[in-house]
Amino acid sequence: MNQNFENENNESELIQKAKDMLNEKGSVFHDIEDFEEVADFYIENIELEAAKEILDRGFQQYPDSPALLMLLSEYEYLNNQPEKALTTMENIVEVYPYNVDYLLDLANLNIRCGKSLEAIRLFEKALDFDLEDIGLVYLDIVFECQRIKDFEKALSYIKKNLASNSNHDIALFGLGVSYSELNREKEAVEYLNDYLNNYPYSYAAWFNLGNMYARLGKNKKAVFAFDYSIVTNEHFPAAYYGKANAYIQLTEYKKAIKVLNSTFVLEQPHAFVYCMIGECHEKLEDYSKALYFYEKSIELDHDFADAWIGIGVVKDLTNKFDEAVKYMEKGIEKAPSNSQFWYLYAELLSKLKLESDAKLAFNKVIELDPNNTDAWLDYSNLLYENKLVNEATSIIENGLKANKGHEELRYRLVAYLLKKGDIENAKKNLQLALTENYKGYKQLFEFYPASKDINEIVELIENFK
Repeated sequence: MNQNFENENNESELIQKAKDMLNEKGSVFHDIEDFEEVADFYIENIELEAAKEILDRGFQQYPDSPALLMLLSEYEYLNNQPEKALTTMENIVEVYPYNVDYLLDLANLNIRCGKSLEAIRLFEKALDFDLEDIGLVYLDIVFECQRIKDFEKALSYIKKNLASNSNHDIALFGLGVSYSELNREKEAVEYLNDYLNNYPYSYAAWFNLGNMYARLGKNKKAVFAFDYSIVTNEHFPAAYYGKANAYIQLTEYKKAIKVLNSTFVLEQPHAFVYCMIGECHEKLEDYSKALYFYEKSIELDHDFADAWIGIGVVKDLTNKFDEAVKYMEKGIEKAPSNSQFWYLYAELLSKLKLESDAKLAFNKVIELDPNNTDAWLDYSNLLYENKLVNEATSIIENGLKANKGHEELRYRLVAYLLKKGDIENAKKNLQLALTENYKGYKQLFEFYPASKDINEIVELIENFK
């Protein structure tokens, strides 16, 4: 209570001092600290005209004050004059080239002005000084490198930070991001295991190791790593979510639900947690509970698209198709760029024989994610079943252009060509398919059984073996 009173009293005195300075006529002498204090007060409160008047008066008495120049730079930035703000700070650095604090302030101003490359250059220049905490500057460089997606350089500075014994947890989370963006999970696993040999109680390192194992599909090892992250920091919710997701990938849905429920004592429930629990119940075919948790998710966040789609899937599974369509459309409305949502929607429309709408949905899927080979196959199959063999062939050919060397697409193309009676082109594509995956010819026989009765096709397969 006394501290609050003291703060309020100091602020009242400062406000009165500011008013007195603005009301003064002529040139009244003040200590430099008075100008700094009042100008800073007005800048913090975004009263820019008053701040500029105080600064002008301050410069009359202290024309070369770096403190006032720094406040002027802040005023110029807030007054939508970023280039002038940068020039002012650059002038300070030019006059005081050996003051690393000014150099770092200039770097940070460049960040605020969206000039990451220049900020990185200045931070790297600051590394030549005797810094009190070099690790913080390493991290500043890391954040800017990640901002411009230079993850290789970010990684090198993260490792320098970890070698400096400074802010390891923050650096380790950056390490996970960089390795993931570079798709170098195996290297990350090796690095993190070495790190844990020296720092076995690092919850951040165990957490990142769990994430890397999960990305590699080694979910049992991921669970092990997340467990150690929880043991070393039982109040870190992200490790619980990672562990639950690993259990989901292992189809151990009951275990995942138990882990997710345990997070409710750590923090307020999130929409995505309720949605994950709903998904687990859906996989366990407990559809009433799945709907309950999906609806709880929407109660927390009406715009959480995954929950809307989840309800749509459950409605589909329980043969309530009209409702399923409406919920999926609601989910797509919330997340129109999610290709997986469009794919689920397209599959549902296909099942309901709504061909024209399904075609539009499939077109959206492959527009958003041309590498979704299942979508190309299902789209072509929709056309094929409606006796549009030429269109189905064209779709698969386009799919192969986007996914060169994909054997399942190639075998499907062979089937369509055989259906059209284009034996020569079918044989050429069959040779390519056999090269890509010889045993895949069983896919051809399964999809188009009549191919087993075409001697040229059977002989080609036998001779290729």
